[in-house]
Amino acid sequence: MAGLALTGVAAVAPTTSAQAAPTGGGVYDAASSSRPDRLSKLPNLHKGKLTLPKPGAQGRAFQSGTGASPKVFQGTLASASEFPYIVGIVTTLQDGPDFYWYWCTGTIIARNKVLTAAHCTADGPGTTRVIAGNDRLVDSNGQIVGGSGYVAEVSSTWTHPGWNIAQQYNDPNAPIVDDVSVLTLKQNLPSAYTAVSLSAQGDQKPYAAGTSAQIAGYGITTSGEQQPDSRLRKATVAMRSDADCNADGLYFANRMICAGSGTKAAPSSDTCAGDSGGPLLVNGVQVGITDWGFEPCGSSPGYYERLSYYNNSIKADLTRPALVNADWSGDGHTDLLARDSAGNLGLYYGSGFSNNGYGGFYMARQIGTGWNIYSRVFRVYNWNGDKKPSIMAMKPNGELFLYNTDGKGNFVGGAKKVGTGWQGFTALMVTNNWLGNNRPSLLVRKSNGDLIRYTSNGAGGWENPLGTKIGNGWNGFNLFLTPGAWKGDGREVLIGRTSTGDLKMYQSDSKGGWTNPLGTKIGSGWQGFKNIMVPGDWSGDNMMDMLGVNSKGDMRLYTTNGYGQWIDSSGKVVGTGWGAFNLVF
Repeated sequence: MAGLALTGVAAVAPTTSAQAAPTGGGVYDAASSSRPDRLSKLPNLHKGKLTLPKPGAQGRAFQSGTGASPKVFQGTLASASEFPYIVGIVTTLQDGPDFYWYWCTGTIIARNKVLTAAHCTADGPGTTRVIAGNDRLVDSNGQIVGGSGYVAEVSSTWTHPGWNIAQQYNDPNAPIVDDVSVLTLKQNLPSAYTAVSLSAQGDQKPYAAGTSAQIAGYGITTSGEQQPDSRLRKATVAMRSDADCNADGLYFANRMICAGSGTKAAPSSDTCAGDSGGPLLVNGVQVGITDWGFEPCGSSPGYYERLSYYNNSIKADLTRPALVNADWSGDGHTDLLARDSAGNLGLYYGSGFSNNGYGGFYMARQIGTGWNIYSRVFRVYNWNGDKKPSIMAMKPNGELFLYNTDGKGNFVGGAKKVGTGWQGFTALMVTNNWLGNNRPSLLVRKSNGDLIRYTSNGAGGWENPLGTKIGNGWNGFNLFLTPGAWKGDGREVLIGRTSTGDLKMYQSDSKGGWTNPLGTKIGSGWQGFKNIMVPGDWSGDNMMDMLGVNSKGDMRLYTTNGYGQWIDSSGKVVGTGWGAFNLVF
């Protein structure tokens, strides 16, 4: 099966890390010989430092035209205004001293939702931007084309649970199944960028061989293209019969479509690297997602995920409650930070999909040293009103410091002292939106059991520097969690663990009070966990998850339905060796 290839990005594995990873369970550092090296397998990975534009409008909604049309292999240049629902998905990453970038295509299905292939998003770390309205993504100098369009960040992702990426890691010639994802954006796209229509669930008509269809995307024009062009192109292709599509035994008629009449002897129009996640259209309706094919491009039909099989599962994501992932690098996926006894701070990238064969982890790298001078270290989101993660750290003498980041995995500006006198509190935790004003708050417990709230002013300072008392009698808990809107209704919660291992949930009324002042029991048996975290979505279903490190050092994953009920309350092991850390957050 030589030549089987995804038509977009497959997997990314930066290899620089000074951080030793926990053993087993799927967390691999760059030096580990057991971690698959997938960097070299990317069909459209390009070396060079690509500067991603800031989110927001870049000028007029669409470029004025495509300009002169060079000769394009079996296709023509297209204008983004002709396909106002097509977007580019560009990701940058650093591998030691080297920088790389890669891209895919997607389609808008709601103001803040983009449909694409799973291998475009849940198969490698980086910083991702969704770009709408551009005829070309990257120019000949390796820079994002500016002056028009709109740029959005990725907040979270949903990936079809049946995606068989783990099987593909072990067998590169395995059929590719359920390669479907939806990106949730931090910024709503302007109304000029409209949603595409999707074929209805259950519409399994095979589209008779010869039916005219249209493909479009930002992909390259020939396999192995060295100088990426990344212009939006379109072509007309003919639908093929199921028998033709299954000539190589990798086709599932209920969930795939194939189109195109190319052969090695007579290549024809086809999708290629960078087109992954883009649309296959029949009469203006998207019936497929560009997924995979055989190399070289144009030498066989292209293969697409059949949207009539996935419509319901895709649209289910449109109504899921919003969540904030503990995303450090800017790809919309939850990442974990861990500190060892030597004070090294390690970043453990999440892939956005726990069924990747490695528990949802991708790689690890060291991002700091000397962090053992702090008695408390925790993450905070949007403290400065910039929608970026930061770290807060407290010294034993009570000095509180803030470490800002650029939202792409890098610290900026050094430590900033933001308070003193915090050593008197017996617990300290952060919430993102306790008062419903989109500003984070610190909740602290005094030795007498009083609970005090300190809220950001949205600009790096304090709204109430003296604090506001919001409860008493909180000495019965030995651990606190602040998962955000646990019940999916926008109101944040505080979860406490009792000495007997019960978890009790208390919900804010978003006005400074409580909806359930006596608390609600949501679990038991949690006394054996050294660390418990609720970092957002880890499994890839775009719903709230809980992670716990038990006394053996195993990390276990517990999933919910996004509305406060457990899907898996028994949990499953996603990693081992985490007992080596004195802090995981």
